[in-house]
Amino acid sequence: MTYPSDCLPRFPSYWAETAEEADLSTPLDGDATCDVAVVGAGYTGLSCAVGLAEQGVDVRVLDGGCVGWGGSGRNSGSVIRGFKSSRTDLVRSFGTERGGAMAAFGDGTAAAVYEMVERFGIACDLRRSGWLLPAHNVAGMRRTEERFRSWTADGTEGLEMLSREEVSQMLGSDAYLGGMIDRECGALHPLSYARGLARGAIGLGAKVHGDTEVLSVRKRDGLWELRSARGTVRAERVLIAANAYIGGLEPRVERSIATIHTHMIATEPLPAPLAGQILPGQQTASDSRRILYYWHRERDNRILFGTRGLLDGPRGNRDFDHVHAALLSIYPQLKGIGISHRWAGRVAMTKDFMPHIDEPEPGLWAAYGYCGRGVAMATSYGRLLSRAMLSNAGLGGIDLPRGPAPRLPGGALKSLGIVAATQLYKLMDVID
Repeated sequence: MTYPSDCLPRFPSYWAETAEEADLSTPLDGDATCDVAVVGAGYTGLSCAVGLAEQGVDVRVLDGGCVGWGGSGRNSGSVIRGFKSSRTDLVRSFGTERGGAMAAFGDGTAAAVYEMVERFGIACDLRRSGWLLPAHNVAGMRRTEERFRSWTADGTEGLEMLSREEVSQMLGSDAYLGGMIDRECGALHPLSYARGLARGAIGLGAKVHGDTEVLSVRKRDGLWELRSARGTVRAERVLIAANAYIGGLEPRVERSIATIHTHMIATEPLPAPLAGQILPGQQTASDSRRILYYWHRERDNRILFGTRGLLDGPRGNRDFDHVHAALLSIYPQLKGIGISHRWAGRVAMTKDFMPHIDEPEPGLWAAYGYCGRGVAMATSYGRLLSRAMLSNAGLGGIDLPRGPAPRLPGGALKSLGIVAATQLYKLMDVID
């Protein structure tokens, strides 16, 4: 993947058109040195830069695009806390002490976003209105009920099961059998949030360089060298926070992730009477499908709706037809409403569906694999990484999944596996 070949120039996002925060990054101008160099101006890298800069660390963030160019500026804006696994499952997998620590960390990830927004006064239209998980069929309802039981039994607060009638009223749709709400979650403007984090980091002394693609990372004479066409940055430590846009910089990370595209559309603004029927409480929603649908209503009364897309991304408007069809299956009353924006971005998935922090070599860190929950989790991982770097404790001081994620097949086998898994999940969403 190269920056010019990405789908974003052909399919600019709704977020790019409506962001309130400005991009304050500047291109690298010649060679430079610093304590820590960060590759990727998204939530992980910028949150880490904030934590480092406030402790006086000389940190530079480099991105081949702009602030929020990757997933941080293209996602749905849903602020959903926690890992996908419950405390019970985490304890079963990681042991009582570590699993419990992970669950507690997950419970606080949405709060980490709210703290950043408040601290820097980020203009990102934050709405702490809750996240709806509607069940699309009987099996989905059973899974939702089990999730509610395990999470509440483990001590997570703010959750409530909802009847079919309650979900119908909250969504403005009769397409679901019931569901759950987590009132600690919310939604925001994801690109403005990323730009606000960059502004905060710059205000603390960090330097953020856009339009500065890192072409290689290598160790030389005791320092890491990050080479770009605009100059070389030499640093004592490096964080690779490019996630699904790793682009060959670190082979161990690439072997550990599968990247898929998610596609989103935005409708034209709805007439006020129609808009008032859909998500009147301004919640964000994502349903119980394995190939899930996710959506919310924006402040200008557009519906933003997304689901899984093509493996290599869209080539034309027709590649978004399945997203529009999915929207109309939930809201048939929107037939005839035009589509104003179509865009797509990559998501990094791991085999164990867990995000990982790795240190492939001493002084070379990486964080990746948020599996579609990057707003809250990536913000929190960035803060954790800054503390870990400052402590010099390495991976041993981190309770979260550390070391590489389980290795995936390479090349064509990986692509075939992603396609096969997607088709299997679609089938299971129908019959299970």
